[in-house]
Amino acid sequence: MKHLLFGMFFMSFLGLFAQEANIHGVITDENNQPVAYATITLKGLSKGAMADDNGIYKIEHLEAGHYTLQFSGVGYIKTSRQITLKANESLEVSVSLQTDSAALNEVVITSNRVRETLDEVPSSVSVVTAQQIETLGQTATNIADVLVEIPGIALSTNQTSNTGQTLRGRKMLILIDGIPQSTPLRNGSRDINTIDPSTIERIEVIKGATAIYGNGADGGIVNYITKKTNSNKKLESTTVLGSTGALKNFDKSIGGNISQTFSGQLNKLGYVVSGTLRQTGVFRDADGEVISPYYGLGETDQYSLFGKLNYQIADNHNVELMYNYYSSNQNSDYIAQVGEYGVTPSTGVLGEELAVDQGNRYNHNAQLTYDFLNIFGDTDFKLNLYAQDFRTVYGYSTSFYDPNLGYDGGQSSIISTKMGARFNFNTPYEFGSVSGNILYGIDVLNDETAQELIDGRPWVPVTNMTNLAPYAQLKTIYENFVFKAGIRFENIIVDIPDYTTLARYNQTSTTPTRGGIDVEGGELEYNATTFNVGLRYNKWSVFKPFVSFSQSFSIADLGRTLREATENTVSQINSDAVIANNYEIGFNSTFGNTHVSGAYFISTSKYGATYSELPSGTFEIDRQPERVYGFEVAADTKLTSNFKLGGSVSYTEGKLDTENNGDYNTYMNSDRIPPLKGIAYLTYNWEDKFNARVSYIYSGNRDHFEANTNGDYTYGQGPISDFSIVNLSTSYQMSPSTKIGLGVENLLNRDYYNLLSQFAARDNDYIKANGARFNLSLTVKL
Repeated sequence: MKHLLFGMFFMSFLGLFAQEANIHGVITDENNQPVAYATITLKGLSKGAMADDNGIYKIEHLEAGHYTLQFSGVGYIKTSRQITLKANESLEVSVSLQTDSAALNEVVITSNRVRETLDEVPSSVSVVTAQQIETLGQTATNIADVLVEIPGIALSTNQTSNTGQTLRGRKMLILIDGIPQSTPLRNGSRDINTIDPSTIERIEVIKGATAIYGNGADGGIVNYITKKTNSNKKLESTTVLGSTGALKNFDKSIGGNISQTFSGQLNKLGYVVSGTLRQTGVFRDADGEVISPYYGLGETDQYSLFGKLNYQIADNHNVELMYNYYSSNQNSDYIAQVGEYGVTPSTGVLGEELAVDQGNRYNHNAQLTYDFLNIFGDTDFKLNLYAQDFRTVYGYSTSFYDPNLGYDGGQSSIISTKMGARFNFNTPYEFGSVSGNILYGIDVLNDETAQELIDGRPWVPVTNMTNLAPYAQLKTIYENFVFKAGIRFENIIVDIPDYTTLARYNQTSTTPTRGGIDVEGGELEYNATTFNVGLRYNKWSVFKPFVSFSQSFSIADLGRTLREATENTVSQINSDAVIANNYEIGFNSTFGNTHVSGAYFISTSKYGATYSELPSGTFEIDRQPERVYGFEVAADTKLTSNFKLGGSVSYTEGKLDTENNGDYNTYMNSDRIPPLKGIAYLTYNWEDKFNARVSYIYSGNRDHFEANTNGDYTYGQGPISDFSIVNLSTSYQMSPSTKIGLGVENLLNRDYYNLLSQFAARDNDYIKANGARFNLSLTVKL
């Protein structure tokens, strides 16, 4: 494999010194701003180019002659230029594109490893822009709250854990610039809140099973794409000051944040650096009472450092280095006063916790990206080398009592380190009226994950996974048809050392009630081939249908299986991987100023990944076949030049085949399947100076399960009652450089419980949601 990687890297430097006639230039809009990723083609030929983030392009290896250049970009009117090119000439052709108002709503994504518009993707995609992140962030306490209005994603938990916040009833793979943040070897449900919103340029969500990024993307991927460099100035400074707090009771609820960003372009070097500090006060419910700090986000210290350097080595060579650090730790003066599920909520009372601060202790991400355009022929090459170092700490629990070692309890911590490389080639082709591209390459990933207690006791052994995955993706465009098909070959080896399961005791016993089993380690091998195929038809703007089939591959929380092992060898443990098959049919429509999209999906898997709680209080993974199905509908319309109305409805349901006979007769738990979700919003814009947005969020009922003879519910099966909240976001541009913003979460101060508080059916988790909270901000850009 080393020889293969070296060979592929060496190929990236071939042809560097070729000298032939070429055309180059910059694509800008009517405001002299660069048009990123504009397309430049030579009429009648298959040659062409795509502009980079700064609107810069180059077409090489041309002969002397007369050419017609065609320039196009999403949201812009296509234009043409006729040129005459001399032998060995380097001709500059720069153009300014005019905005096409009829195409402004076209969606562009890059998470498929190549830039594509919505019309080229036969599956459901959602994109949250920088402006939307800023607006939604005014009523959000973390990035998980920013995601809640995306169709198909469940509501957030208001905790450090994102348990229950699934995508179409399955787990989603969280990425930062394509770097996996999830810890599939031991899923700790702490991957969503791993970045500060101020660092993000946009969020791309690709729904349904996907093999694009490998292990852990059963429901789809959520890719946080970080801010890019500013190519218009040598130095641009953005300062954001903010304050947050409860409206019902200010006492100890006031928090603050400060963020500073510098960006610019110095000749061929582009840069952006930023730092953010956030401190939150206590969170209070609608009655003004302190919310329990159990896995809470109140009284947290959050730190973020981000940097990105982009250097244009040559016209067709570009290198970029990105680093992001994020930390969020709870430093609370309160402890949990545990209530009674269904009767009284758990609250916070002043006291000292016998534990270290819990939260995401650190999350380091680094990536080196190298782009070589036209590495051979018209083929472009992209190399990504990345690393992630992550640690999260959980709360104190007396369940880790060990009288023989003198421990009254303990705290667990997941530690995960990843290193990977992606070798990506993109070859365009054109045969008459048929065009498209072939995307192919290989992914290499090493993931080392463990779970241990803060006092040093191991719980999940250091599990080392090596993943080698070649892949290929074909896209063909013929007239109004877009056809896509792909294949990925997963080759995974998981190395597990010899270990002893953690001994667990009752408070009155010195003999373990479970655990303490010596397990012989070994290697687990997973080999799978996953496919995807899709077709889209784009002839009519009023109805653009698509249909697709896609597969994903994941290992169902191997760490949880290992830590509860009852066999003495790894080879006897049931750890079969989950292959999810996703079937989807959907459409996009435009009627004047109205846009509508919808999709119906069915997702099946032979092996399940649903947790069941045993009488001992531990969890095991149900391996029965699963079927998840549902639909999503979203629409928006421009009522007037100032008002816009929009909304969405998401419905997901899931069942298990407990008898393995094809009869899906048992509902899946609500930590996987959320209730019906409805979103409605109204926006107002006045001369691009004043903006206001009111949103209505509705969560329905889900009550499929019966209590036991004692009136108690199993974890994940508690009845969910419906609730609704209203959020308000406003901003005013005081001057060209200064803007103020005010957001109010839960504007009507609704008294309710989050989904996790209801379905978990546990006293500790029975915590009320936030009451009305304000977020006041001042932004100065120079």
